[in-house]
Amino acid sequence: MDLALYIDQIDRYAEGEMSTAERKVFEAELASNADLKQAYKVYLLGNEAIEQSIGNSLRSQLQTWADEGETPMTATLGNANTHQPTAKVVAMRPNWTRWAVAASVVLLAGFMLFRWAGSGSSSPNEALFAANYVLPDVPQMRGGEVGSNPLELGYQSIQAGDFATAADVFQAVPTGNDRYSEAQLWLGHSALQLKQYDRAIAAFANAAQRNDLKVKEKAQWNLVLAYLAAGRTKDATFQETLQNIAADPAHSYHEQAKQINGELRTSVLKI
Repeated sequence: MDLALYIDQIDRYAEGEMSTAERKVFEAELASNADLKQAYKVYLLGNEAIEQSIGNSLRSQLQTWADEGETPMTATLGNANTHQPTAKVVAMRPNWTRWAVAASVVLLAGFMLFRWAGSGSSSPNEALFAANYVLPDVPQMRGGEVGSNPLELGYQSIQAGDFATAADVFQAVPTGNDRYSEAQLWLGHSALQLKQYDRAIAAFANAAQRNDLKVKEKAQWNLVLAYLAAGRTKDATFQETLQNIAADPAHSYHEQAKQINGELRTSVLKI
């Protein structure tokens, strides 16, 4: 991707220098042009870096060069051990500082921005979640269960895409009910669909802690995925659960856990 193609456009858009018609054209292209979308992410990353005081010294130096009308190269090399005059250039736009900080943060922190941009996810964790999570089909109700199973309405709500109602149904199943662990498993899935990650984590953890062999391994695996979706990979419970599954060849999700563990280790090494 050639950032130079988009810098002026994005600067003008961000500074409110575009007319209404120009903004509409730009926003339409932003929605459809993957390269422009990536370039805009880099610009936003520069803003975020500045706001969080990442690379403050670099920003200060770059702004000094901008104010003096010098390029970074001439500011670094000019007059180093000679009496040669420092070359002057046209002063940089103030927003070039943001681009420079963004690029520095990407390089120095080892962010894998472009590797993951094509996945449609905003982070490696979300990409791993999306690659491994599948909402399972709801169980088929047996004739004797229809009308008596406390999970029936929840299953029907999931089939209808009403995950909020489904979550409330599963949440209402009491701990003493013999379908409690199953209800918690499905509460976790419903909460994930609603992006209620804390609720999903709590539900999967509850199901995993029960001694229900039909549910336990599924709950453990989906607990790992819920932590991934929430971006909480430094959590001790996430790390312990993932390591335990990856270390147990008899676990139903052993291979998937090994793969995720390897991906996470690789991403850490690249930072």
